[in-house]
Amino acid sequence: MENKILIPNSTSQQIIMVGVKRDTPGGMASVINSYFQYIEDLQYITTWKLASLPVKCWYALKSILHFTLLLIFNHRIKVVHIQGAANASFSRKAMFIYLAKWFRKKVILHMHACDFVEYYDKSNKKEWILRTINHCDTLIVLSQSWKEYFASLGIPQDKIHILNNIVTPPINNSTPRSDNKLHLLFLGEIGKRKGIYDILNALAQEREYFSDKLLLRIGGNLEEEKLRATIQRLQLEEFVKFEGWVSGDKKRECLEWADIYILPSFNEGLPIGILEAMSYKMPIISSPVGGIPEVVHDHENGLIVEPGNTLQIKDAIKFFIENPQLIQQYGKSSYNLVTPYFPESVMNSLNNIYQGLLK
Repeated sequence: MENKILIPNSTSQQIIMVGVKRDTPGGMASVINSYFQYIEDLQYITTWKLASLPVKCWYALKSILHFTLLLIFNHRIKVVHIQGAANASFSRKAMFIYLAKWFRKKVILHMHACDFVEYYDKSNKKEWILRTINHCDTLIVLSQSWKEYFASLGIPQDKIHILNNIVTPPINNSTPRSDNKLHLLFLGEIGKRKGIYDILNALAQEREYFSDKLLLRIGGNLEEEKLRATIQRLQLEEFVKFEGWVSGDKKRECLEWADIYILPSFNEGLPIGILEAMSYKMPIISSPVGGIPEVVHDHENGLIVEPGNTLQIKDAIKFFIENPQLIQQYGKSSYNLVTPYFPESVMNSLNNIYQGLLK
């Protein structure tokens, strides 16, 4: 799909967006990069980068100074759109929220945090967290389940807007097969939360069965050495390959290669990886957490497994090996379900939010 401007300069000159460095691994940066494709002359301030603590602190201070100067001298800016998460990200973005409101700007807090529930439940600053969110004019969340959660905390429902994460469908994702094996793909942060070790343990339970029927490719970052050691310890090297962090052309090649996308996470917002895989007409194996059940329907466009349940994960993989005729059927259902996440629909919704605040 050819990129085109969906929010023009006449609107974007009144908006400033705040978020992570655009080459940061993860879903938030992926969403932000999509916005740059469809919002003309997007004004953006980076508040965080993956670095040592002193560098992070310096980066944040520099961003606050830059932000303050823009608010002082650029009188066209009416709305501040803040891309945020939980933990340190929330505390850092709170400074921008209060500063923007001091300058009498409208503020959007766009919440991406998959672990916000845990962050809030463990916090001894619950009143401050809610006060900060309520200080914003709009709270954007990723799914109906997250809207219900924030409403249950006391955030007014008319302040909460659901905005789908944005995915751009591929132009062509037909790749000739040179084998008769199931191609399974995992993309995401390497660690317990995303369920990658559960996948490996599930495969190890019937290693001989899977060895000549399956290929698994893993793309991700963080616990890379632990992952390699686990693959070796479980003797899965014959059919499991770790690609490291993948992006750009490499990511597209992985998505074109795959038959099934798997992500049995313990908590999520609504993963970009799942939506991207659905746009490539893939069935999904995932868990019923966050907004995932709103896009992955059991035995319609994928299979739902409980987080940490290696038996269910193993059986879900075997299901597609033993029922290959359902892959295309489930894949078509995935594509139909993901169309509301395509650029025209998402940008139209975002533009409506902007126009409501610019009145």
